[in-house]
Amino acid sequence: MLHDCSIKHMALFSKPPAKKPSAPKPAAKVRPVAPGERAPSARDVVSGAAARQAPSTPSVPAAGESTPGNKGQVIELGKPKPAIEIEYSSALCAAVENAALMFASAQVRPARQTLEEAIAQDAEAKASSLAWLCLFDLLRRANDRSAFDKAALQYVVQFERSAPGWEELGGPAPGARSAGAGGTMAVTGKLTAMSALQFEALKRVVHGDGTQVKLDLGAIEGFDDDGAKALASTLADARRRGAALEIIRPESLRRSLETAVNEGRNAGEGAWLLLLEMLQWTGEQAAFDDRAVEYAVTFEMSPPSWEPAAPTRTPAAARKVKPRSGDAELIAWSDAVTGANPSQVTELLEFAQTRSNVVLDMTSVERVDFASAGALVNAIHRLGHQHKTLQIAGATPIVRALLLLVGVPGELFIRKPA
Repeated sequence: MLHDCSIKHMALFSKPPAKKPSAPKPAAKVRPVAPGERAPSARDVVSGAAARQAPSTPSVPAAGESTPGNKGQVIELGKPKPAIEIEYSSALCAAVENAALMFASAQVRPARQTLEEAIAQDAEAKASSLAWLCLFDLLRRANDRSAFDKAALQYVVQFERSAPGWEELGGPAPGARSAGAGGTMAVTGKLTAMSALQFEALKRVVHGDGTQVKLDLGAIEGFDDDGAKALASTLADARRRGAALEIIRPESLRRSLETAVNEGRNAGEGAWLLLLEMLQWTGEQAAFDDRAVEYAVTFEMSPPSWEPAAPTRTPAAARKVKPRSGDAELIAWSDAVTGANPSQVTELLEFAQTRSNVVLDMTSVERVDFASAGALVNAIHRLGHQHKTLQIAGATPIVRALLLLVGVPGELFIRKPA
């Protein structure tokens, strides 16, 4: 049954053309709406896709109506049913549904505009806390702090409670691109204390599975003492752990640091530490030794020891697993999850074969497209048929909205891994 809430200008998704049962196509098609034609909602798209699923796919039985506000808990998915059964949450109004599907298709700006206009003009969207959380999510991803703070004030007036903080939403760090195997992560803007948010994704790579990544420093526009110290500390941690990290385009930052340290103590300790750290990454021991002596004289303390970074390694063959309480273990996804048969879903199923309780950490996931969301639903059904338990941790609001839309039970979501 179609949801009553609708926003005329948001219903951008056309009804998928009829297809033979023998040729299912999970991805949603988007086409222009003819004049006078009613454009179906995101729910129409999802319902059509669900109807085309193979009848042999097991499903999750209802455990009461799922809502995004439910507290996360480990649940055991029940016995299979003959086909996928989409169970919608009443808290998903049309604005959230359409924005989630737009974002899944990488239409980030239209998704943001959809939510902004709906919250301003539509009473049901304005009353939906998930609509606001999805908007905050998109504003943080865009690194638009000014718009975020303005929306936060409106949220306080609307709900008479504090809005979520910039850091509380979690997810991919603003201003940085998450990296997969061989990917690139960019640090942008001026390095300040707030830049630590950009380094969270890098820290997850450093502490993760050995994924090889390039760190692009070419877009850094300046630094203060706190920002330089934060980057120096992050790079030092990565170096000591032997992370598969390669620094690219460091020349501009290097020149700025050299100019700064020529001012001696006035440059601040952060500039000295970051320059010494970069010399370790580039393997310039002679230059490091000279600057280390100057550092010792300037600050009257011992400089860092010479411990050059190891050569860039290939990605580790095996994924590291974090043991958890209650016999549950964690597998982490990152980057964009796309395609009808994403490798991440295959990894999840393989990971779960020898485990009864699994936590899927989606903190570093940038985006999940429509086809991959369907593949995840199918994987959840399969795990339920095997009587395994599952939690999904750290999914940001806009990602969670899509997964709720395609039928992932709300009870599976928890805020973050313990």
